[in-house]
Amino acid sequence: MTAQVETHSFQAEVQSLLNLMIHSLYSNKEIFLRELVSNGSDALDKFRFAELTNRNLLPSSRELGVLISADKDNRKLIIEDNGIGMNRDDLINNLGTIANSGTKKFLEKLGDAEKKDANLIGQFGVGFYAAFMVSESIKVESLSAEGGESCIWESTGNGSYTLAPGTRTERGTRIEITLKEDDVEFADDWRIKGIVHKYSDYVTYPILFKDKENKEDRLNKSTPVWARNKRENKPEEYVELYKQISRDFRDPLFHEHISTEGLMPFNAVVFVPSEAPFDLWQRDTHGLHLYVKRVSIAEQCKELIPEYLRFVKGVVETDELPLNVSREILQQNTKLPTIKKQIVKKVLGSLTQMATNDAEKFQKFYTIFGPVLKEGFHFDHDNHESLATLVRFRSSRTGSDGWVSLKEYVERMAPNQKDIYFITGSSAESVGSSPHLESLKSRDIEVLFLTDAIDEWFVMDYPRHGEFELKSITKGDIDLNGIGKDVTTPSENETPAEDLAPLMETLRLALANEIKDVRITRRLTESACCLVADENGLSAQMERLMKANNKDFAGAKKILEVNPSHPLIKNLANLQKKGENSARLGEWVEVLYETALLAEGSPVKDPGMFARKLTRIMEQASMVH
Repeated sequence: MTAQVETHSFQAEVQSLLNLMIHSLYSNKEIFLRELVSNGSDALDKFRFAELTNRNLLPSSRELGVLISADKDNRKLIIEDNGIGMNRDDLINNLGTIANSGTKKFLEKLGDAEKKDANLIGQFGVGFYAAFMVSESIKVESLSAEGGESCIWESTGNGSYTLAPGTRTERGTRIEITLKEDDVEFADDWRIKGIVHKYSDYVTYPILFKDKENKEDRLNKSTPVWARNKRENKPEEYVELYKQISRDFRDPLFHEHISTEGLMPFNAVVFVPSEAPFDLWQRDTHGLHLYVKRVSIAEQCKELIPEYLRFVKGVVETDELPLNVSREILQQNTKLPTIKKQIVKKVLGSLTQMATNDAEKFQKFYTIFGPVLKEGFHFDHDNHESLATLVRFRSSRTGSDGWVSLKEYVERMAPNQKDIYFITGSSAESVGSSPHLESLKSRDIEVLFLTDAIDEWFVMDYPRHGEFELKSITKGDIDLNGIGKDVTTPSENETPAEDLAPLMETLRLALANEIKDVRITRRLTESACCLVADENGLSAQMERLMKANNKDFAGAKKILEVNPSHPLIKNLANLQKKGENSARLGEWVEVLYETALLAEGSPVKDPGMFARKLTRIMEQASMVH
């Protein structure tokens, strides 16, 4: 036997490859078992395919499958399959040469029409070498299904390997790993079973584990939920799958089973949780579990679901996806975007159906995930129309308890209304008491309450809905003439513009450092004044968000609009006309401006000083009576 042992050098630097694997290709050592099981599955696929055209292949005493056994005392781990097997030349070509996989060679032999039936992965052939991360030595004995003599390949990963005659009489391959002392955990029964369950639960063939008493247990499941016809699955099976992949103890809100054929066939089951996951706002944690040919490739494949649907959990399986050498990082290709597009379309379609048929269930969904869904208006322009049917808002008509869709808003627009009016703020309660609403309410014009932080970006990315522009009621000028209910203001209630001119100039001078201008408004019916941004300026809510991220952000000066019909404005104009003490009038002007700040939800610069000024004004007012 010794004289027949041959020593060969690897055709590539194995040690360099191992360093690459340990530091770059694989995130943890346990991946090696996934790779060896996957290689065994590939060998079984090859045998099954070859059997279609060659009836003279060697038989096997076992059902097609992968058998794993271990001997922890001797640090041994054995993975065996009864697939296509290898002869001496195959061992040299497939194990002695890096990135020269038998699977890749096999695919090259197939015609284009046959490739779709081969369902083979592992095109680069370095998965086997992952085992050296945990091994002192590896011994491979294999016998080709086409016959001949078995051969033993053996190496410690030091740059060379040996070949020797073997004694195997059944087709297939047996891999015996001598584990490093630090990695003997991989000979533990529970560790082996956990890895198979995690990565290879849905490999097509049985994965059996033989214990010390030679009892064999199947470790993987049979046909997975997503690969069956949906009519064959029970509701509880979908729930079980969801809990397994999401680690959520609650039932999902709903699921969708997707099966597509054609140029990019795939199967998938996707779920929407019933509650927000703890990592909902951690943008780097989303993704769907990807399987290729029943082998787990990535638990969070971000390329399969957009960030704005990051709450969606699920599994996708396809046999058509090319992989890079590690099986962990997917190559850039046109197939992933195709799958992603189909999944997004299905998820949005299912949500639209829910919104139509089960408003209560959709409302629960939207209350939890609505702000995240709106991110799609920025990242997914192609689906604006679908997203626009899903977004919901509180409004001046619904209050803080109800919701209105854009479609419903348009259907109940006031006569002659040409814009969709909205106001942004921190809550429905705060914007619901804004003075900017007064004139619109009096005309029975509905105003949307945009109270999610994302809403400021939403209106930038979606400025029009159909033929209607989304218009902020806190920016620019609003002309409501002829819109909604006919509201007339008796001229005798208004202070003439010429009588207000001196007060307007006083306001401009006193507040020159705070405001851009002062003007008369028709948007107020009850309040004395309000602050308005330029047509293209930032809203008060946007400025607050900017200041929260940058304390030095100053913002732009706003316009102070005054209500010529309000008694306070009339009284201030009369007091100035009578020569009221300028210091006293100036204090009232300052309080007037600061109340406008509070009304829009912005803080005053000096709350203590504001309180003292307000107290003095109240004291003076109470002395009159």
